[in-house]
Amino acid sequence: FTQNTMASIVATRRILQKNSNKVKAIVLASQIKGDSFKAQAKIAYKLIQKSSLSFFTYKVIESKLYNILLAAHKFVGSKKYKNGRALTIEELAIKHNIPIIYCTNLSDEEFLHKINDIQPDYVLCLVAQILRKKVFTILGDKLINAHGSYLPEYRGAAQYIFYLANKDSQYGVTIHYMEPGLDTGDIIFQRRFNIPERWSVYDLHYAMSASFGDLLNEFLEGNNSKRTQQDHSKATETRMPTKEDMLSVRMNGKKLMRVKDFFTHI
Repeated sequence: FTQNTMASIVATRRILQKNSNKVKAIVLASQIKGDSFKAQAKIAYKLIQKSSLSFFTYKVIESKLYNILLAAHKFVGSKKYKNGRALTIEELAIKHNIPIIYCTNLSDEEFLHKINDIQPDYVLCLVAQILRKKVFTILGDKLINAHGSYLPEYRGAAQYIFYLANKDSQYGVTIHYMEPGLDTGDIIFQRRFNIPERWSVYDLHYAMSASFGDLLNEFLEGNNSKRTQQDHSKATETRMPTKEDMLSVRMNGKKLMRVKDFFTHI
């Protein structure tokens, strides 16, 4: 499961560049669940109410500009486009002869049975949509997530905001089984990485996304035999970033994004 956001494109590309032969299909999901623009707009409005306009604006700019940048690479026929480093998910699927399934609601029962019919060993999840209980009932233990923290630390969304808001010196990535609870599934393996002082929010989110792809490649290549239950007593949680959270990032001297970030990272 993936989507057309910067983070998901970066991670998916790294997987397909190394292990495309192990991918049976790509599910390209809407970032926000809904069969119409009106339905998606309602959900987006609710998300803004739970979070903040500044975070929602950041997310829109991050992904829209990244997709525009990919289109620009294609238009000029850049070296990065020709060597596959600036391809979209659809272009990567064509290149590697992998079918794409488009989906607006990942919890739709008919869609889930269609996925089961493919008989995947695992379903790798790189999406923001919240999965309902029926997803776990139908797909069971096949669902694998790449989470942007060293679980059980920072369960929840937008960990990259809180790393910088809290002046953390490292970020984590965990490959884990999914279950209905919020990032509570058993851990397969996890890593910690340093956060350079100069990094913006975009720098960190891009690096985290690349780590998602690299660690999921490691999972596909055989590092998938261990299963360790989380110590729930040590769990901490993030939230949808508020205006105050976004202000904390800036007060710590961190930029949300810089123009050069879009040319440095692809």
